[in-house]
Amino acid sequence: MKSAYERIAALADLRGLSGRENAVGEAAAEQLRQYVPDAAYRDGSVIAHLGQNPAKPTLLLCAHLDQVGFLVTGITPEGFLRIGAVGGIDHRLLLGQPVTVTGKGGTYPGVISILPPHLLTGDQAVPEDAQLCVDLGFASAEALADKVVPGDAVYYGTTCKKLQNQRMTGSALDDRCCVAALLMTAEILADAGDLPCNVTFVFSGQEERSGRGAKLAAANESADEAIAVDVTFGLAHGEDPHECMTLGKGPAIGISPVLSQELSEALTAAAKRANIAYQLEIMNGSTGTDADSLALAPEGCRAGTVSVPLRNMHTPVEVIDMVDVAETAHLLAEYAKGCGAE
Repeated sequence: MKSAYERIAALADLRGLSGRENAVGEAAAEQLRQYVPDAAYRDGSVIAHLGQNPAKPTLLLCAHLDQVGFLVTGITPEGFLRIGAVGGIDHRLLLGQPVTVTGKGGTYPGVISILPPHLLTGDQAVPEDAQLCVDLGFASAEALADKVVPGDAVYYGTTCKKLQNQRMTGSALDDRCCVAALLMTAEILADAGDLPCNVTFVFSGQEERSGRGAKLAAANESADEAIAVDVTFGLAHGEDPHECMTLGKGPAIGISPVLSQELSEALTAAAKRANIAYQLEIMNGSTGTDADSLALAPEGCRAGTVSVPLRNMHTPVEVIDMVDVAETAHLLAEYAKGCGAE
C-alpha cells in the first residue's frame, strides 16, 4: 500500500494547468478504478459512481485536478518568453524560480527573471506579469520558432519533498492532496460493504479559472448533497490565528451562507463520533471553492466544504500536514458510512 506521501506526490508532481489536466486526470482515474470500476476521465474531469441505486440518496465528493501556472503570451526578439498568470499567483516568490515550459518541440527548463533590483522602484517590489519573463537560454526568437509558441504552458516549482513532522512541500498540493484524500476515501468505502447512500466521486477541471468541471457535475450528476474538498489558508508566521486554520489539527469544516448548515453540523457530528480532530472555518460569503457551483445544481443540492490547511497557497512551496489529508479521508468515509445524504 502506498504511503500518504507517495500517493500525494505521485499526483502533485504531474503537470495540469487549468484546461490542460489530461495527464493528472488520466492518472487519477486509473487509481480510482481500483476502488470504483467505472471511473473515467472525460471532458476535463473524472467521474465515478460507487453505487447507483435509485432508491438511495446520492452524496457527491469533489476535488479539483487543475493547478495555477502561466501561459506564454509572447516572445521577445532576444528569446525571452513573456508570460501571463492562469489563476491567482503570489508573485512575491517567483523571482529566480525554476520553471518548466511544455512546448510543441518538447519540455524545456528555464528560470523566471526580471529587471535587476537596482532598476526597480519601490512600487515595483512585487512584480506584475508584464515585468516577468522566462529565460530558457535561447538567444533569439528565431531559435524558438519550432520549439515554443504563445499559448504553451509554463509551470513553476520542482518535485515534492518531505519536511519534518509529517509535513511536505510541493507546487501543486492545491488541490492534488485532496484528490489523494478522495482516493483514500474511495479505498475505505469500497471495503465497507453496503452503504446507506450512493457516492459519486468528481475530480473536477478548471476550478482555478471558471469552475467548469463542478458546474458540469452539478448539472449532470443528480446529487442530494455535495462536498467540495479543497485546501484552505494554513496558519503561518505572523498571521492571525482567527483567520487561518492550523496545520496538524485536522480538516476544516466550512460554515458559510452558501453552504447547508445542516450538512456542516452533520459533518461535525461525524467527526465527533469517530474521534477525528477537526476545525471550523467560518466564511461570511462565498467559499471560493467548487461548492459555490455545486450548491446551484438545477434540482437543488445541499453543499458543504471540508478543507485541508495549506501554507503558502499558489506558490512553488505550498506546505501541508499529511495527517490532515488522512483525517480528511476518514471524516468523509465516516460521514458516508454513518448517514450519507439524508
